[in-house]
Amino acid sequence: MFVIMLIANILFSQNVTIQATLLHNTASKVELKSAYDQKAPVYATLDIKGDAFTLKADIPQTDLYAVVFDGKSQFLMCLSPKDKVDVTIDVANPQRVPSVAGSKSVLFSKQITDLLFSRQEYLDSLNREVQSNPTQLYFSDFLTKFRPYSQSAQEADADLISALERNDTLVKLLDECGSNGTISKKSADYFMTESVKNMKLMKNYYATFSNHLTVVAPNYDFSGLRKIAGYENFNKDVEIFNASTDEHNKLITSLMKDYCDNVSKLIADYDDQFYDGKLDAPKAKLSFCNAIANIISQYGTPAAQKKSDIEANTLVLNSLESNISKETQGYIESIVASYQKQFNDRNAEISATSRKLMLDNKSDLATLMFIDNFAQDKSLQTEIITALHEAYPEHPLVAERYNKINNPQFRTSEGSIAPELEFSDPDGKVRKLSDLRGKVVLIDFWASWCGPCRRENPHVRAMYEKYHDRGFEIFSVSLDNNKDRWKDAIAKDGLVWPNHVSDLKGWSSAAAKLYGVSSIPSTFLVDKDGRIIAKGLRGEQLTAVLEQIFGK
Repeated sequence: MFVIMLIANILFSQNVTIQATLLHNTASKVELKSAYDQKAPVYATLDIKGDAFTLKADIPQTDLYAVVFDGKSQFLMCLSPKDKVDVTIDVANPQRVPSVAGSKSVLFSKQITDLLFSRQEYLDSLNREVQSNPTQLYFSDFLTKFRPYSQSAQEADADLISALERNDTLVKLLDECGSNGTISKKSADYFMTESVKNMKLMKNYYATFSNHLTVVAPNYDFSGLRKIAGYENFNKDVEIFNASTDEHNKLITSLMKDYCDNVSKLIADYDDQFYDGKLDAPKAKLSFCNAIANIISQYGTPAAQKKSDIEANTLVLNSLESNISKETQGYIESIVASYQKQFNDRNAEISATSRKLMLDNKSDLATLMFIDNFAQDKSLQTEIITALHEAYPEHPLVAERYNKINNPQFRTSEGSIAPELEFSDPDGKVRKLSDLRGKVVLIDFWASWCGPCRRENPHVRAMYEKYHDRGFEIFSVSLDNNKDRWKDAIAKDGLVWPNHVSDLKGWSSAAAKLYGVSSIPSTFLVDKDGRIIAKGLRGEQLTAVLEQIFGK
């Protein structure tokens, strides 16, 4: 019996050998475990001495395993019984595979891991380049300063216009309440009350502009900005902006600074005299009113005459500021876009190579470790999982994925190739969805007995009439079970396109089951390559998407 058992162990040995060289090793213990089954036993345990180890273990089958260091970091491998793997593992970064020999699966893992990491490394290098690009830095620094300046300037100019509007009121009061700049006795009370109120408002509004000019603007001085080579239009726009701003500020200062300084003194005098009762006497009141009138005559009238010029200057400056901001942002976006294009080009190459590598190894369980990197590529997932299911039909991860890809929700998710539909039309002619490849196709599930479907049909027909000549087709799938009612509804609703199909099985329709249709109307929009790009479009939603594709 002992001899028989010994022979059996030799003949049916499932021993795998892992010869590992370690980089950046800090671990003292290594274990071989299942990569996904927590109930599976630990297949081998070994104390690590130095920067290498040889681990042997009996494994039950080809599967995904984890080499675990100190119960923490792990290195994933697809191993088969009797494999002898010579591998270098970076313990500090176990996702990378520095070198490997002796295992086609682990070699595949290295190849695709290298590709995926190279994409990230290339992206990181481009990010470093764009962040240090001197032209990008110049415009980014300019925009960082220009935007807050522009916002402050526009707020200041808005308040300045409000100050000038208060001045217009003061000039009007002067005309209404006196003649030749002298206030009449009967208007003194009204003039004093209204003029003081408007002077206070004007002073406060002008204070915003003055604060911008004296506090904000000096911190954002663009007059000495160095010119940037190759961007003459930008340099010229900034020069025009600087000159226009300087002229604008000088004009405002000449009109309003002394004016508002004198107004501030008048307001202070008014407050002192009013609360002391010194303005109760008619003579004193009239004298104070004439002091106000004198200031308005001296400063207010010239300011009012220049108001339209100031408003025009403000509009010009706002336009210049907006254009410079857009221009600068456009330069930054253009620079970033050039780097984005470099990444997109390299990414397309890496994606194509990675995809081919995955398909070349589609029956290798190691593909399971990387398939989620291709989550949007439904056809790739379908092909790989189908191949794995043929090779490993009992594998739990494969079975789970296989059930998922055969779920109607997966088959008809956006980005998936629309499953083939091949059924007869009312005249018995077989029509196939794939025959419409190269067209944008609306797959429309409906029935003659479906009220919402029939109410939607006029809109669907209108979309067909509008976009058919531009490459739009409709593939109508009926859930009828009565051919005459089906044909009658097609005729009555004017559904003039030829692609009408049904197996006349009602809710047992094979097409409905294939697409997971549980209510109607139900639609799937398919692009020229046969991929589903939208689902459930009706009414204005359908119109909006078709306008995006074909235009209005």
